[in-house]
Amino acid sequence: MQRVRLIGQKLNISQICGLIAGLMILLSGILISTLTYSHLHGQLQSRLQQDAARQLQRLALATAPSLLKEDRITLSLTLSEWKLGPELTGIQVLNHDQQVIAETGSYRSGSTEITQPVTQDNVSAGVLRASISLDSASQTARHYLSLGLIASGLLALIAALAAYQLAERGLRYIRQLQQSLSQWQQDERPLTLPAAPAISEMQGIHQALNNIAQRELHQKAMQEALGRFVSAVDNKTQPLLRYHECALLFIEIQDLEVLQQRLSADELSQVLNQYHRLLSQAAKLYNGKIDRYLGDGVVMMFGLANPTADHGNAALHCLYAAQLFLGLVAHLQDAGQQTLPVGFRIAAHWGNILLAPITHDDRTECNLIGDTVHWAYNLATNSEEHRLLVSQQLVEHLGNDNEISWEEGPLVSDLHGREQSSYWLADLPEKTSQLIQRQIKHITAMTENA
Repeated sequence: MQRVRLIGQKLNISQICGLIAGLMILLSGILISTLTYSHLHGQLQSRLQQDAARQLQRLALATAPSLLKEDRITLSLTLSEWKLGPELTGIQVLNHDQQVIAETGSYRSGSTEITQPVTQDNVSAGVLRASISLDSASQTARHYLSLGLIASGLLALIAALAAYQLAERGLRYIRQLQQSLSQWQQDERPLTLPAAPAISEMQGIHQALNNIAQRELHQKAMQEALGRFVSAVDNKTQPLLRYHECALLFIEIQDLEVLQQRLSADELSQVLNQYHRLLSQAAKLYNGKIDRYLGDGVVMMFGLANPTADHGNAALHCLYAAQLFLGLVAHLQDAGQQTLPVGFRIAAHWGNILLAPITHDDRTECNLIGDTVHWAYNLATNSEEHRLLVSQQLVEHLGNDNEISWEEGPLVSDLHGREQSSYWLADLPEKTSQLIQRQIKHITAMTENA
């Protein structure tokens, strides 16, 4: 185990993969070469013995008459004229008494030998004995064994290089990805991924990380875009942690998650910025303060600048700003401009909120606390697109001489489970409607000229 750990510490994964692949091919090649050598060596030896036996059979036919007569001179002449094959090193002729009466070549005692009986007319004349050299069979088998080992070594080298390159392709992406993640963690920059890997198994990981990176870009773009909706608070004029009674206009952006999927981070920021300009114009004209709330909603507050002023004016300004914003959105989307239509659900409410300023560098933003904000959000979720839903509390602060037309809205359960009445804004007074129409034309004209 210690050796394995030591190897793992000195070699990287690519080198280990190449080493394992090379060793596997090399061991397989050695095994195949050894088995081939053994089989070929046996076949060649058997063939040499068969060739030698055939030569002795032919020689037995030629020497049979002389061996019956024990004519040594004729036997010696016959053997001297007989051409020995490369596998036969020596031949001896033996009579019935197993005495050597003639021989040729160099007979090697103790070497592989074969015998061939000599007969004529079914009468035994003697025996031929020969020594066989099997060196050629061993040399040929060893030659092929060497070729097999050389081929195995070359294949092992090629396999090791191929495995190293394949593993390195995946590891190169992992190293680049690790570097990108480290920079992303240290510098808090957007996650930048390396080029997509060619290995199919790594493409799934790359796609998942790419989705995370895109989602992060969308979230940052949305935070930056919605961050422009936040107004700064002057610490000198606004005391910390004080309850304020004011009118709230909650504007919920519909299908924001769908927009994040359809648009890039830059496109989403541009779309939200267009509507932010409209909302800022409405807030500026009617003394509203814009603040961000949750992830897909915007809050506009009225009555904070002068808490001692008439509450009815703050409530009216809330309604006027809502109608102005809805009119600007409708004009922008109906004018045929290249603006992605975005839906809004709007609700107005009255109540106490707790402003908790939070300072970021030189900028102070408000954190809204209280049931009033959540109740306004609940009203907005029950509203309809491009219609203003107003709570009973805000209607009561308007008074009875405002000449505003209402329609019965849905019964909405508050945070305590009690059903509360709500109203749809039907019509504003004619003078007020004409004023808002002039404001819409003026703002859109300035925007188009810009």
